[in-house]
Parts: sequence; C-alpha cells; structure tokens
Amino acid sequence: MPLLCCVDANCLKDYILPIIQTVAAILACVLAVYIPKKISWGQMYSQLLSDYCGYDFGAAVMGVVLFFNQDCRCNIENVQAKYKDWFNKQFANQLRENNPNFENSKADYKIPNDQNLHYQRRLLTQFYFLLDQCARSPFIGKRRVQKNFSSKEANLLKVLYYMNLAAESSDVFMDIGVDDRIPSNPKSINKYIKHIYGILRNANVGVS
Repeated sequence: MPLLCCVDANCLKDYILPIIQTVAAILACVLAVYIPKKISWGQMYSQLLSDYCGYDFGAAVMGVVLFFNQDCRCNIENVQAKYKDWFNKQFANQLRENNPNFENSKADYKIPNDQNLHYQRRLLTQFYFLLDQCARSPFIGKRRVQKNFSSKEANLLKVLYYMNLAAESSDVFMDIGVDDRIPSNPKSINKYIKHIYGILRNANVGVS
C-alpha cells in the first residue's frame, strides 16, 4: 500500500504537475495580453463618449446639419454638388480676392476650425470611424454602441457619406487631417461609415 502511494505521488509530480504549470503559464500570458487590451479599448470608448458631449463635436454636427438643411434643402441627392459649391464660395473666391496669385496662396487663408465645413467633416468621420472600430471589437461590441447612441446618428452618417464622396471625386478639396489613425482616402473611409451606419440605424437609446 505505501508503494502505491509513492507511485501515485511520483505520477503527480512527473506528469500532472507540469501540465498544471503549463496551463497556468498559458493563462498568465493570455491575461497579460487581454487585460491591457481591454483597458485600452475601454479608455478609447470612454474618450469617444466624452468627445461626443464636447464643443468641437457639437459645432461639427451643427455645421453639417446647417449645410444639409440650408444648402442642400434636406435633399440627400444635393449633398455632393452643394459641398463642391461650398468649397468654391468659402475658399476659392476669398482666396482670389485676397491674393491674385491664387495658386500660391492656398495655405495663407485659414478659416477657424469650428467654422470650417471640411474640418467638421473630417472630425465627424474620424469619430465614427473609431466608433466603428469599437463596435467591431470584442471588448466593446455593437450592442454596447447601440445602447449608448441613438438611431438618429444614422441620418448624420448618410450626409457624411455623400460629403466624403464629393471629397473623393474632387482634386481641389483641402482634406484637412484630424487623426493619423484613420484612412486618408475618403473612398476607403466610407466603408467604415457605411458599416457603423448599419449598426446605428438599429440603435434605440441616445447618450444623455
């Protein structure tokens, strides 16, 4: 009987204990990767919620909404053409008046960001690109995004989509950069805008 106990103890030591140690090591590695990623995604999502309630975001939304209501007459089919007209009115004409050497003066005339429709488009596009990344992430997920945001966001995304199409089709737009993390090509960014549009279209609750 003591011999059997000795054999069982040796079996535990030689076979089972290494397995337990291996499993524990693997679990530790997984947690070492999982926890920082979860924290990182949580911080990014919290920052998006904070930005959503901020002045810059509100000013950008107001700028795009006014453009859609006043310039486009609430007609989505007018967005691309009117966005190009807006560029010519606010940039090109004023540049020609201020400097006869128009081609060499594009960088000399600056409009404050909170009044600049192109900056507003880029800022909102950046926001919804990052929100789409959160919705795709297993650490946040689309259900959490749908819980925190309203289906009314989808209307804004539709306008942004066509504004990006206008920027893509024109070689005269100053595509003002906001965040290096997002694709610079409006055509590539629109696939993310389209994806988050589908998610938010089915959302129910807005952020208060």
